[in-house]
Amino acid sequence: MDNVRPDNGTIDIAGRKVRYIDPLTDWGFKVLFGTEVNKELLQAFLNDLFPEKRISEITYLKTGYMGLSEEDRKAVFDVSCMSKDGEKFIVEMQLSGQRFFRDRALYYSTFPIQEQALKGVWDYRLTPVYFVGILNFKLEHGECGRQYAGKTLYRYELMETETGEKMTRNLCFVFLELGGFDKSEHELVSVLDKWMYTLKNLARLLERPAAIQERIFMKLFEAAQIAAMPHEAQQEYIKVMMTQNDIKNMIDYAEEKGMEKGMEKGLMKAAEQMKKMGMTADVIMNATGLSMDEIDRL
Repeated sequence: MDNVRPDNGTIDIAGRKVRYIDPLTDWGFKVLFGTEVNKELLQAFLNDLFPEKRISEITYLKTGYMGLSEEDRKAVFDVSCMSKDGEKFIVEMQLSGQRFFRDRALYYSTFPIQEQALKGVWDYRLTPVYFVGILNFKLEHGECGRQYAGKTLYRYELMETETGEKMTRNLCFVFLELGGFDKSEHELVSVLDKWMYTLKNLARLLERPAAIQERIFMKLFEAAQIAAMPHEAQQEYIKVMMTQNDIKNMIDYAEEKGMEKGMEKGLMKAAEQMKKMGMTADVIMNATGLSMDEIDRL
C-alpha cells in the first residue's frame, strides 16, 4: 500500500501524518548526517558547534573499530568524519538515557586516538579528537549542575582542577541535551538553538518554521522530506518507525511491570525480546539505555 499522500507530501504511520524523517532514529540520523549527498549538513552543524575552527571540508571515516586485539570489544559510531586539518569528529545520537554514557563517550574517543600511533619512532603528537553527543535526555549533573538550570549544551576538556589550566586541547566532549531543550519557535535566538529545535521537533513538523530561514536549514528540511525519497526508502522508513513504535510499546510495558519488580528487570525483559527479534546491540542499547555488557549477558 502506498502510504504517501501526494497532495501534501505527508505519510501515514500508525495513523499519524508525518512529513519529515525523524533524525532521532539511527536510520534518519545517518541519512541526514552520514551520507555524501548530505555532507554539507554535517559540516555546517560542526562549524556551528565549533565556530573557531571554520571547517572547510570533511571526509567520512569508517564507523566500526576493533580494539587492540580480536578479544577487545568493537565500537560502532553513528557518524565519524575528519576535517581537512586532520581533526576527527565522532557524532553520536542517543535516544534514551544510559547510565554510563560519559564512560561510553570516553571509550569511543580512544579509538581515533590510538590509531594515530605511528610505527617506529613517534613523538606522540596527536591531532584533536572531538566527541559530539546529541542526547534526547538530560545527563545527571549533581549539585553543581543544579546551578545552571536550563543549560542544554555542555563542553568538557581535560584541565587542572584548581587553576583551570588545560592539560591538552586535543580531546573535547560536547553534549547537546535535547531532553532539556524546551524553547518554542519564537524563543529561538542562536543558530545552535535552531539546530536543537529542529533535531528535537523535525518529525512532528508539517512545515518549516518561519523562524528558521537560514539556507542550511532549508537544505535540511528538503533532504528530510519523505515524499521526495525513492519508494524503497519510504517503505524502509515506514518499517523503521513501526519497529520503533513496537520498541516503545515494549519499553512502556516493561517499565509498567518494572515498577512492581524493579525498573531494570522490566527493561532487561524488553531488551531480551528485542534481541530475539534480531535487533542489533546498538539499537537495543540506544532504545533501553542498558549497557552493552548487560545486553551481552541476555
